[in-house]
Amino acid sequence: MLRWCDLVIRTASPLVPDDIRADWKREWRAELAYACARELKRGRRMPLRCMWRSTGAFFHAAWLRWDRWRIEMILQDLKHAIRALRAKPGFTLVTFLTLAIGIGGNAAIFGAVNAVLLRPLPYPDADRIVRVFKTSIKLPDGVGGTTSPPDFADWRRDNTVFAEMAGVLEGQYALTGEGAAEQVPGASVTGGFFTVMGVPAAHGRTLTTDDDAIGGPNVVVLSDALWTRRFGADVGVIGRRVTLEGVSSEVVGVMPAGFNFPLQSQLWQPIRFTAKDLETQRGAHYVDAVARIKPGSTIDQARANMRTIAARLAEQFPSTNRNSSASVHPLRDAVVGSVRQSMFVLLGAVGLVLLIVCVNVAGLVLVRAVGRGRELAVRMAVGAGRFALVRGLLVESLVLGIAGGIGGLALASWATTAIASLDVSIGVPMLDQTRLDVTVVGFTLVVSVLASVLFGTMPAWHASSIPDVAGRIREEGGSTSADPRRQRMRSALIVAETMLAVVLLVGAGLLARSFSKLLSVDLGINAEGIQTFSLSLPEARYATPIERDEFMRELLRRADTLPGVESAAAAFDIPLTSFNYGITVSALDGRRLSDEEQDRMTLQVRVVTPEFFATLGIPVLRGRAFGDGDRIGSEAVAILSESASARLFAGADPMGHQVTLGTRLGQGGIPAGGSVIGIARDVHDRGPALPVRPTIYVAHGQFPVDFFSVALKTRGEPSALVEPLRKIVADLNADLPMFRVRTLDQIVATRVAQPRLYTVLIGCFALTAVLLAAIGLYGVLAYAVGQRTREIGIRLALGANRAEVLAMVMGQAGKLALAGVGAGLVAALLASRVLRSQLFEIAPTDAVTYGAVGAGLLLVSLLASWIPARRASRIDPMSALRQD
Repeated sequence: MLRWCDLVIRTASPLVPDDIRADWKREWRAELAYACARELKRGRRMPLRCMWRSTGAFFHAAWLRWDRWRIEMILQDLKHAIRALRAKPGFTLVTFLTLAIGIGGNAAIFGAVNAVLLRPLPYPDADRIVRVFKTSIKLPDGVGGTTSPPDFADWRRDNTVFAEMAGVLEGQYALTGEGAAEQVPGASVTGGFFTVMGVPAAHGRTLTTDDDAIGGPNVVVLSDALWTRRFGADVGVIGRRVTLEGVSSEVVGVMPAGFNFPLQSQLWQPIRFTAKDLETQRGAHYVDAVARIKPGSTIDQARANMRTIAARLAEQFPSTNRNSSASVHPLRDAVVGSVRQSMFVLLGAVGLVLLIVCVNVAGLVLVRAVGRGRELAVRMAVGAGRFALVRGLLVESLVLGIAGGIGGLALASWATTAIASLDVSIGVPMLDQTRLDVTVVGFTLVVSVLASVLFGTMPAWHASSIPDVAGRIREEGGSTSADPRRQRMRSALIVAETMLAVVLLVGAGLLARSFSKLLSVDLGINAEGIQTFSLSLPEARYATPIERDEFMRELLRRADTLPGVESAAAAFDIPLTSFNYGITVSALDGRRLSDEEQDRMTLQVRVVTPEFFATLGIPVLRGRAFGDGDRIGSEAVAILSESASARLFAGADPMGHQVTLGTRLGQGGIPAGGSVIGIARDVHDRGPALPVRPTIYVAHGQFPVDFFSVALKTRGEPSALVEPLRKIVADLNADLPMFRVRTLDQIVATRVAQPRLYTVLIGCFALTAVLLAAIGLYGVLAYAVGQRTREIGIRLALGANRAEVLAMVMGQAGKLALAGVGAGLVAALLASRVLRSQLFEIAPTDAVTYGAVGAGLLLVSLLASWIPARRASRIDPMSALRQD
């Protein structure tokens, strides 16, 4: 039984000091003797029972002693770690700052990823809220587009899987009364919208299906932000009337803070589909559909149910629904769209920076730990085990890591504020909700601990490996040559650091070249010196086409007289503003097109004034532009873009041919279109990354619209015209607010804002990586030179010249750099595939980028190695030989 006692103690307690192990042995023997005596007194001889009871009693007592010893041990290691770090303030500061940069960058980007992709949406059971899209039968599961009022009504009536479905139409609404007129982003919604979202009003009530009735009272629900900003958070606003788009509406409710779906919305009013809308608008797609899945149903069942309904509608209405289907996607997936992959690419890039930071710090810790070899040998000689040494060094790493995490949180606090303040026009939804919440802080602390373990474990284990304790104690600091095994480890760290830097540099280089290609695309317009703004004419005041046309002509006439204005024009809407109004061509030269032909001949429609082409620098290649005589009552005319001409007439001369569109542009008159009088140059109206869309231009004088954007070509600073323009608009209609006031250059910039953001961020990460890699290489070579001072002195004393010493040190650096760059290029070749969707006219395997990165990093490595190599070549042989 005593041998059993010794075996269990040796197995259970190999990591505790000898004195505690001896105490455990004595206590167990006492417990065993007591148990045996008790059993013998009862007249029983049961060795196994004695062993079992004594083992249980021993472990209970041993655990209490172990717990107290463990706490005392950790406190002692912690005090020693703090003293050791305070003794080397330079090392501590450099390590702290390096970790703070790496951990802070990760925390900031994770905060953005958390806001966009991970944080639960602020709606009850948000995982049951979905978007329903109308899609092509060829891509039934894709994220499609909007639907028509009749299709929406059929979806809502016939589905069996949704508790409620609602239609949404985003827009801008002129709000007047109780302050200056302003254009407020909002949405028109059907009565089931707030049931779908599951959010009740904070004050008053939400919209219900009763509000959908034609002829019902005009009502509106306000967001908390609008209620606070414009109405001073006065609860008495409920029941008060405000003027919305020239119509008096009653405020019936205020939503809780934070509710703003669709994103940025500040008010909600009812959509009211007329019987005519539900009968004639099946081909007019402008309604977004959201729904809440019933309890007990799944999203797969919802998809199957909606496909069945879409297939039936395709059979019933082949002219509008042929080849159509319906898809269902979780609300977050629908909102985030293609941004998901880009955000994870950024998180991966900043994660590589953190790995480089850990590798760099591991090199610093290893150098410092090996430099303390004599101290560790002395501690081992007086009885400390290897585990105790490793534990002490790891505690130092944890202290550094946690301190770096706290510094990283301070940096991340500033960075997340900067990210949240970015313009929403960059196209990353919910990015403005980036903040340091509990999830981000917890992530940062976990990263800090993992980083500590990552950069501390291997150096601690190698530093504590001291086979010859007595010999190490006799050594003096500079007299020994470098341990080849430890030198190999430091070299491996530098190779790994260089490899990771190459991966980041290749990614940054590919994005930079792609961004350069984007900027070089000819958009087909001249954006320089153009000021723009938008207006929406309320139907209550401008009910007829004549009234809208007269307002437009007077506005442009007055604007044209302002000092510095070369020309003024308006359009529904100007290019590069996310405008999308695609209409099929219903007839050519009076011949009604078949359904198949109409499917192939969808054009973007722009309603423009005569000076539109001259103001935006769009050349009319053939024929003429619109003139003042192209007004209501004159022959309808149209101008085609190059691609529209090619699509409709397949290379034939389009001049004089009649094009008829499947819309009356809401005028109730003749169908839009007209006789082709000109061919205009193509315009990249969606930005440089997307192909041009075939476009037909019609004259505003013949088809006046109630929404338009005005563009003014100026000789001076465009923004100087903003205030004079406000006065002109106020003089024409004091209740008509200007909105989307910006230069065309700013509009163009928004189309490349997202790729610019990704390029800048990954470029910063890559430069940080290169700097860390260069510092790491410099540190390793400087340490190696210091370790080999006596050896180099002997070489010089025996006749080696300084050029040979310089070549020897730089050759060592060159080998490390070549190994790291070679491994990095192979890794980058594999990793760059994730960037494929982010690149424009650049392949992930672009040879120019890979060659430039490899050569550039080799050059940086040689520059980083030159200083220690030069120092080695200037060593004084006599001084080196006098070292012990």
